[in-house]
Amino acid sequence: MAGDVLEMQDFLMNTVVEQKICSTNVAPAAIYSASLSKLRMLEDMMSFYSESSEVSLINHNAGSAATRISAEMMLVLEQAQEYAHVSQSAFNILLAPLVQTWRKAGAENKMPTREGIMEVLALCKIENLILDKNENTAYLSKKGSMIDLGGIGKGFAADACCEIYDEMGASSAFVNLGGNVKAIGNRPDGNPWSVGLQHPDRIRGNCYGVIMCSDLSVVTSGAYERYQEIEGAKYHHIIDGKTGYPSESDLKSVSVISKSSIQADALSTAAFVLGLEIGMDLIYNSECIGAVFFTQANEVYLTKGIKQNVRLLERMPCYEA
Repeated sequence: MAGDVLEMQDFLMNTVVEQKICSTNVAPAAIYSASLSKLRMLEDMMSFYSESSEVSLINHNAGSAATRISAEMMLVLEQAQEYAHVSQSAFNILLAPLVQTWRKAGAENKMPTREGIMEVLALCKIENLILDKNENTAYLSKKGSMIDLGGIGKGFAADACCEIYDEMGASSAFVNLGGNVKAIGNRPDGNPWSVGLQHPDRIRGNCYGVIMCSDLSVVTSGAYERYQEIEGAKYHHIIDGKTGYPSESDLKSVSVISKSSIQADALSTAAFVLGLEIGMDLIYNSECIGAVFFTQANEVYLTKGIKQNVRLLERMPCYEA
């Protein structure tokens, strides 16, 4: 495929953002500049840590007042509510108080009490987030409730980048936000883009397979990268919003393939929490292309119809279910 190619890396949204842009009619640098500006704007809007972000303003006003928000923030929050609904709250943007509880437990090396967990759980119900489209406001009904878009924001940002690539006429492009990947077209050489599937039990960069994709997003959720030790036991970072404890899934990772990166982002987390059987049902009932499930028994399960997109790099039990 003819055209100029630009490859750039930046640190945004607390991760490395990699962009590869090929264009014949518009300078790739101009497309990159537009997408970078968009990413910076979204970071300012969705940051959990910036006191001036819309997320922080909503959290600050919890239990006291509604917060006027932008149209894009409304769109993100509406989709977050929808994915919480379809996943029975296995995906939930209101789990920040629980995440903080477990971080404190790790820092103090002391398990939180069940009573304490139950008390915090009341702050984490998705019903606590009330949106008013007529007034363009978001309101957290309980003081102490917090939203954190870390489980959906990168997907929204990847979709936004690819909209810019399309609008500005990129013939081929790829964005990777810390493992949250979306591509348009094929690679400049005409072949599909390949996205590595990290082996959950090995150091970063060791893949057990690859997914070949064009005009698709691939997002993986797993419990293998972030965890803490408390009283001699390891606890990973993905919380089950029903129990308040780190998810006890029969999975090590889930990789979701979708035309929508925000969907892949949300449902990869949800499917991981739900486990293989119910997680499979979730994917089949969605508009996703499919998913790859890596189980605790080191078996791989593929949803029907994606076998041609997946290539395993080593011998291991693989089933289509």
